[in-house]
Amino acid sequence: MKVFLIGSTGMLGQAIHDIFRDNGFSIVTCSRSNSHFNIDLMHESEKLIALIEKEKPNIIINTVAMIDLLECENSPEKAYILNGRLPGQIANICRKTKSYFIQISTDHYYIDDDKLQHDEENPIYLINEYARTKFIGETLSLNYKKSLVVRTNIIGFRNKKNSPTFIEWVFSTLEKNEEINAFEDFYTSSIDVYHFSYILMELIEKQVTGLINLASKNVLSKYEFILAIAKRLEKEHLVKKSSLQVINGIKRANSLGLNMNKLDSILTYNEVPSSKKIIDVLCEKYKEGAMSGLST
Repeated sequence: MKVFLIGSTGMLGQAIHDIFRDNGFSIVTCSRSNSHFNIDLMHESEKLIALIEKEKPNIIINTVAMIDLLECENSPEKAYILNGRLPGQIANICRKTKSYFIQISTDHYYIDDDKLQHDEENPIYLINEYARTKFIGETLSLNYKKSLVVRTNIIGFRNKKNSPTFIEWVFSTLEKNEEINAFEDFYTSSIDVYHFSYILMELIEKQVTGLINLASKNVLSKYEFILAIAKRLEKEHLVKKSSLQVINGIKRANSLGLNMNKLDSILTYNEVPSSKKIIDVLCEKYKEGAMSGLST
């Protein structure tokens, strides 16, 4: 099967590329640089659409998004182009190529529910431009019947100098024996990009469509999650409790737990991972040198 992977150099894109390739998929990549097709999707989306029409892939996976909340607030038109309009454009061309389309979305829709696990039918709250534009992307994607929209909270390694991911920041801060102020009132059901990619392969095999949550089976606060990692490194004394506050005047969703019942009912040879298994994988990747490029 030919997969057209959009955003192949990002954190999730790298993992999908490597894991899918190793499992027999033919991968065509698209990103701003270092891919088969280098395209500035903010300004050249028509080039992408022409490429999709030419390549006629079986599967299209879009991992591209503007995720910086402040950037989305300051430039809502740019956030709309990448988070909303682009998925709609891809869905439209998929009608012509008959490709199966996967849009990677977000969990940034829920507030003040503590550790509640939200299912796909729970009401959502569009409290900032990021959430609003990502929801537009979901809606436009689902107008195409052969699309799958995945709500998730992914973590992993990108190994890009001067641009650490969340988990890279955690490990590097602990490496330097610096304290981390971790939110005890901000909750997620984060999943590593490796478990995510294997589960996504099964969803593709089964041609699942519609809206689905793909995350860990339990919800932790950021404090609990970071503390669990620090304990593995015997540096738990560096992790301090703090509280989420409005950052740069932007209201943030704070209760991002996702319910996995729908996913669990579909999977047959994968399982929804626990937070412990996710942390195990992240620590193993760290010890194997997943961050080696950050120090060069």
